[in-house]
Amino acid sequence: MQLEGLRPLHADMKRNNVKRTQFQYRHNNVVFDVIFFTDSDPFQLLFGAIGHKCSFIFDVTKGYQVAPIIKPRSAYYELCRILGLTYDPDNPFRPQNFLSHFSDHIPSTITSGKEPVALTTQFAEIVDDGDKIYFSHWRNNGESSHVSEQNLEKTYKAFGETISEFCRIRNISSCWSVKDKKK
Repeated sequence: MQLEGLRPLHADMKRNNVKRTQFQYRHNNVVFDVIFFTDSDPFQLLFGAIGHKCSFIFDVTKGYQVAPIIKPRSAYYELCRILGLTYDPDNPFRPQNFLSHFSDHIPSTITSGKEPVALTTQFAEIVDDGDKIYFSHWRNNGESSHVSEQNLEKTYKAFGETISEFCRIRNISSCWSVKDKKK
């Protein structure tokens, strides 16, 4: 399926010479922290559900085409759970419906001319220690810092190998809080 909503955002990213941009998206009262990566082929979208241990990736190919396959597959069931969906064999949850709604809510401009870092200052108390159990946002470490092994281990425990390895390759930290930001 085509995510037409990415086209104006990507155009603004090119105007501002930005390869990654970060924004929030709400679906069924669940807020996702999303990073759109255009520094690879295919482009990629990384989703993290704020306050939950649910994260997934979509590949975005030429023409903003996205196969409605959630990676890792295990995130499908967690996504259904946090969205409050119950199993209905006559009307199963379809990732393309999620993506269609998402496409209609993608911002058309980036939030700043810089690569994304911490999304808001409300998360200033966050550090990557074991006592903080609520996912709050992604941190793009850029070239000035690196994701720690401790953070990658926490990411692995929360989201699994696929997301942890993605974060290792992309130099992205998962950030956590003692406060449940979804409430």
